[in-house]
Amino acid sequence: MQTHGRISKAKAVRVSLLGGRARRPATWHLYQRYYLIGLRAIPGLEFSYADTADRRFAWTLERNWPGASRAWEYYAGLQAKQREETANHVARYLFYLPTRAEPVRVAIDQHDGRGIREPEAHDWAEIYFKVNRWPNLDYSDKVRGLVTGNGALTQARIDRLVALRDYPKHLDLVFTARLWPSVPGPTYWHPVEHLVRLFETLAQLNIRSLLRAIVPRSHEGELPKHFIDRLVNCGVQLTKTNITVDELWAATAAARVAFLRPGKHLCVSWRMIDHLAMGACTVCDRAAYTQWPVPMRAGREFVNCEIGIDQDESLPAIADYECISDTVMALVHNADRAASVRDASAAYFDGHVTPKRIARYLIETADRIAQDAGPRNIKPAKTRRMKRPSRR
Repeated sequence: MQTHGRISKAKAVRVSLLGGRARRPATWHLYQRYYLIGLRAIPGLEFSYADTADRRFAWTLERNWPGASRAWEYYAGLQAKQREETANHVARYLFYLPTRAEPVRVAIDQHDGRGIREPEAHDWAEIYFKVNRWPNLDYSDKVRGLVTGNGALTQARIDRLVALRDYPKHLDLVFTARLWPSVPGPTYWHPVEHLVRLFETLAQLNIRSLLRAIVPRSHEGELPKHFIDRLVNCGVQLTKTNITVDELWAATAAARVAFLRPGKHLCVSWRMIDHLAMGACTVCDRAAYTQWPVPMRAGREFVNCEIGIDQDESLPAIADYECISDTVMALVHNADRAASVRDASAAYFDGHVTPKRIARYLIETADRIAQDAGPRNIKPAKTRRMKRPSRR
């Protein structure tokens, strides 16, 4: 299998997706969809669902049959005692490879949190892929990083994103974000305060911009009025309605600079795949704390302002936000620099982030495990105290 991702013709590679554990199987399947697209695209690979019910429900879900999601979750409810909430984000696979008689046990954890979402799956697996793996945490030897797959994408949608790379630019800046608070505690409103400060900073720029803040329905009526007043006063569009995919993509593709924050848990945002696929010039308030297997490089695939919420959710000083204005304006006025970021972004997607590329990475990593001479000394499913990263 050491053939740069080619599948051995002597014996087909088979991948089986195990099911029957998630309380919300439609959500579970959505989290895994990006990887399934890639596995099915590998020539010579045989993919299957281990459970017949999963295969049938997934078939209806992929074809957008009315009620497919509710039907699958009703079926899961009949087996509630066998299912766990933590399994909604974690899938288990068996990789049958030519290099070993027994299958390699693989788990993919799509949860945004920095810890191991399902310790039982971790202990079962030989490889535990974690999309939001923090490089400064000490995980067990079996935990590997993985690109954050966007389950909202299909192959047709990915093709649409790639086709937007040469979209005419009639906006200078676009920034759309949900006003998510944190977990209950002293820093509960810090993420919202930071977002409002970002909007206030960007709204002052004398450029053509589209700035939109979305109030999540789950927090409707909870958001303090002073946040709303500040957004309205600086001219930011405030809405309780989610932006459509078509509207979001059209605005992002039309902008010379596309601003994007890390995800709610300070991880790489699921929207980053969209930005990379369309070759956007992405500017982040700060880089995500998590890292993909091939790390994105600040200053090349995206631009890092190096100001954002810290690991403990403490806020930056007000004066620090000025660097965001300087960074955005420099890119707006330097077309060649912005174009170089867009080109690098698209190249990174093509080289590392397409579903097929990720599927090859999964197979090659599993194959290395299969070829190991003996079992590894695996540490338990826990993480140690974080080391504070150096500020670049």
